[in-house]
Amino acid sequence: MRRDGPPSPPGGERVRRRRRFAIALLLYAVLTVVAFTLVVRFIQRLAPLWDYNIKNVWLQYSLLCAIFVAFAVGVDWAVGHLPPRVRMQRENRLRLALLGGLTLAAIVARYQSRFPPDPELGLEPGIVYLVVGVLGAYAGVLAATWRAYGLVEVIAPPSADIVRLVEQAHAHVVPAHRLWDHAKRGIDAAASLAILIVSLPISIPLTMALWWQDPGPLLVAKVAVRQAGRSFRQLKLRTMVKDAEAATGPVPAAPTDARVTRLGGLLRRTHIDELPQMINIAIGQMSLVGPRPERTVFVARHLTNVPGYAERHRVPPGLAGLAQVYGDYYSTPREKLRYDRLYIRKRGPGLDVHLFLTAVALAFFGVRPGARHRRRERQRLRQQERRYGRAYEALRGEQVGERD
Repeated sequence: MRRDGPPSPPGGERVRRRRRFAIALLLYAVLTVVAFTLVVRFIQRLAPLWDYNIKNVWLQYSLLCAIFVAFAVGVDWAVGHLPPRVRMQRENRLRLALLGGLTLAAIVARYQSRFPPDPELGLEPGIVYLVVGVLGAYAGVLAATWRAYGLVEVIAPPSADIVRLVEQAHAHVVPAHRLWDHAKRGIDAAASLAILIVSLPISIPLTMALWWQDPGPLLVAKVAVRQAGRSFRQLKLRTMVKDAEAATGPVPAAPTDARVTRLGGLLRRTHIDELPQMINIAIGQMSLVGPRPERTVFVARHLTNVPGYAERHRVPPGLAGLAQVYGDYYSTPREKLRYDRLYIRKRGPGLDVHLFLTAVALAFFGVRPGARHRRRERQRLRQQERRYGRAYEALRGEQVGERD
């Protein structure tokens, strides 16, 4: 966006923004160190004045976490009310708020490390205070992020007419009701909740790193089709920049896509970005194994161009599917439909376990169990550019390079 006044030299505004952020960061670091050096020195004299004696350790940590939340929100608010000449971008304000909270957490943890371990927890107090402070600061910047951007970005949502047309096109589809389908629902719910809990120590640092690259919504939601043609929001970690499809509309991600962040590219290759779909599985919108969910805007086109496409929605969509394991991301809709029909006919406990374990091996090791030669895998990767073009043409009705 152009501003009034004389034009800035190329890159001049970006340099000034970085300089303002660096100066603000330096001043904040200096003030923080000075202030808390004084607090650490005189804390024992100040404590009796406030009669600090909270016996419940969990109440202590809850109050401490709330203080860090308020601190991070306060830093963001205060920096946002600076004079216009020294005001910084919203993303840098949020980064500064998180960095300030982390600095405060380190100082508090350093002071608390002087004391013996808490008998109730049996952990070093410095470590506990550091963890509580980091989580509180992170929660504070997420609260500020929610106010500015929201925490879930719904990308290129379809119109209400398209959603209604897709549902009407599935009126004749009879949902599958085998005994395994009912038992599988309970297994999905239990397994997804267990995975969510176990993955928390990994998920929190990952989301912090992703957020730091581009402060904004943590998750993206693609409006996709589930069983019987109903639409739902398929959740993923946001691995692209904000508003990635604002200019292009819904398109498949290319093998080398400039919209993908550095860490986001790694998470996409290992499929860790799909971890939030455990929430979809836990509430019954998806399953661990089944046909991969397709976006509603694409399904609307496939229902016209691919006969029998609605049949793939007789069962809930899955995190791992036959087309995902034996096809690839750029398989055409007709190819995926053949895999999905085969899965629906042959589905059962043995096939589901096999597909899930194979999908895990593909995600972490890049090859299928039992593959003797990796050359075939490398050849498959080299073909992705060509397959991307075919998938793009099938989904968008145009060739790569053409734009509206």
